[in-house]
Parts: sequence; C-alpha cells; structure tokens
Amino acid sequence: MQRWHECNGLPVHHFGGHKGSVFAYEEEINQWFLNVSAGSCAVEARVEETLESGKRSSCQLTATANEMWETRSERNIHSIADLYRKAIADDSRNAAAYAGLAKAILFCSLFDMIDGSVAYPSAVEALRRMPQIDSEHLDTKCSAAWIDVLYSRNWRQARAGFEEILSKRPTSFALAGMAALHIAEGNILKAKGYAWEAWRLNPLVSSLGGILCWAMYLNGDFQHVLDLVAQIRSGGGNSAFLTAVEALALIQEGSISGKLAHLERAASDFPQNQTLHGILGYACGISGSKARAQDLYAHMARQSEPNRKSNGYALAILSIGLGNKQEAIEWLENAYAEGSLWSLGFRSDPMLKPLAGDPCFIRLANKIGGTTHYCAETEFKRPETPSFLESALVGESI
Repeated sequence: MQRWHECNGLPVHHFGGHKGSVFAYEEEINQWFLNVSAGSCAVEARVEETLESGKRSSCQLTATANEMWETRSERNIHSIADLYRKAIADDSRNAAAYAGLAKAILFCSLFDMIDGSVAYPSAVEALRRMPQIDSEHLDTKCSAAWIDVLYSRNWRQARAGFEEILSKRPTSFALAGMAALHIAEGNILKAKGYAWEAWRLNPLVSSLGGILCWAMYLNGDFQHVLDLVAQIRSGGGNSAFLTAVEALALIQEGSISGKLAHLERAASDFPQNQTLHGILGYACGISGSKARAQDLYAHMARQSEPNRKSNGYALAILSIGLGNKQEAIEWLENAYAEGSLWSLGFRSDPMLKPLAGDPCFIRLANKIGGTTHYCAETEFKRPETPSFLESALVGESI
C-alpha cells in the first residue's frame, strides 16, 4: 500500500498521525483505478502512434532511396545507403530497406569504394536480418547472387539466382550480375550482351556503361571502348570505374609515352581510385619513368598495410610495369581473396597477358568461373568479331 501510494499516487489516510494505520475511502479508490487505467491506455496509444509514425517515415525514406538507386552513381551512393539505414532505424522490420542497404553496400564494393573484406560481411548481415517472410524478395535474391559471385564463389548458385530474377522481373543490377558471371567464365561475347541489356535498361547509370566498356575491353575492342566512353561523357556521365576502363584501353592502343599526361589527369580527377594510380604506375614503368613508378608502388603498398588485400589489382598491374611478375601474381591472389570485381576478368584481361604461362597464375585463373578450364592460348586471343555496338544496334539478342 505504501509503495502504491508513493509510486502511483494511491489515496490513503492515517489513523493516529503519519505512522498510524492507513485507510482509504471507496470512492477515492475507484477514481484512482479509473485514472491509472486511463493513463495506461494513453501510454499504449502514444507507443502505437510512435510505431506507426516510424513505419510511415521508414516507407518514405525507402521510397526516396529506391528512386535514387535508379540513378545510382559513385557520387550519390553514400546518401542512398544512409537513407536505407535511417529507414531501418525507424522500422526494424522494413524488409525493403534491408534489401536496399545490401545493394548499396555491394555497389560500393564493386566499384572500389569499400574494401570487400568489410562490404561483403555487412551485406550478408543486412540480408540475414530481413524478416523471414520477405526472404524471397527479388532484390534480396539479386544481392545474394552477387555475393555468391564475388564472396562465396558459388558460381552455380549465382547463375540460378540471376536466372530466376531475370525470368520474373529483369533489372539492370541482375543483368550486370549475369554479365559479370559470364566474364568470370571467359564467355566475353555473352557478357557483352548482358552488359548491353543492363545499360540499355538504365542508361543514366554510368557504372553500367562502365561494365559494358569493360566487357568490350576484355574482348580486345579497345577503340570501341574509347568511342563509347567519349559518348557517355558527352551525355554528362562519368565515373572512376568508367575512367579506369578507358585508361586500360588507352594502354593497349599504341605508344604509351604520349598518354602519360592523360593518365595523370585521370588519376588526379579520382584521387581515391587506386586502380587509376596503378595504371599510371604501369605506364610510367614501361615508358622509362621507373623511379616515378616505384614511388607510386611504395605509396600504394604503404596504404594497404592494415589490410594486405586492399588495392590488389592496382598493385598487380604496377608490379607488371616494374617487371615483378611473381609479386604481381601475389597481389592478384589478394584481389581474388578480397572479392574484387576486377578479379572476374583475370582470365581475359590483356594487362595480365605477361603472366599467362606462369603455373601460379594458371592455378589462380582456374579458380575463377568454375565451369571451364583456363587456356592462355584461347583466353587472350583477340576474336575476329564485328563491332559489338554495330551488332547490338541492329537487334542482336543475348
């Protein structure tokens, strides 16, 4: 009684002073019960109102993030991820927000904005926390398939995932995933077909144009890469990944010395992109500026000391430019272990042709794709095919 009186305001009276026996009037007790009950209902109503407000806010944030995803870029992807995180904070059962966050994290990893050793476990955790009832969400399956390609290396399961999505509702992210899977298998012509469909579905996303250009580069269509990059830029599109693919194509087209200034500008435009610095270092190494290449290598290697998997592809290219083939293979193995998008192209990448006959490189290449045996003589042979863009424009199907 005393506790109720002190904590909940129970009306009591005392016989014989403050320490005497207590009593209460019936009408006061009844009124007290009514007040307590009303207060409890009011608290429940406020809690319910707060939850509903959180759900509305979460849905609005998710809808905004989904709209931004359709024009995703290296510039706005962090804002997209932040919106999905806020949506989850407002409603922890918003499945679409978890699926969106996983996609945003994967995008950052694909295009060298987050280290794979951080990105993939985070994306897996986002998918794990989704409410069980929504585990069949197509966006969830798309992110899971990308994780299978780059993190779990479960090629068969990845293909099944992408094929299921494309049979129900084709998305540019799933089409790009299918292109990446075919690149890993060394089937570059099919990869170009899927990459073209992905970009055609959403041409405002520069990274999709970058994946198409990358597939063309892996097929040896270097001049067509340069032409398409110029057209994408004319429409206001650009990205670090697109610029890196352009730089790789430039390396393969003619003399290097006259292109150093262009490569310097590209690395300066995207100072956080290590691939561009690795390409610049390679160009310096094979054009006589070995000291500059060694300085770049030392600087990039120091940056990756906390995590030896970082910058693997960039440092491998630079090592080739310096003539250090075994070191290059070690960096490629790190890039593969990290889950780098570039690692899917090791079987066909013209930059890696000097390593083609090395047994260690052959073992690494045979880990990629999982369906066909690597053969240097066929992988690096430039196919005699018409311009992909010419074929695509007249309706060639995938």
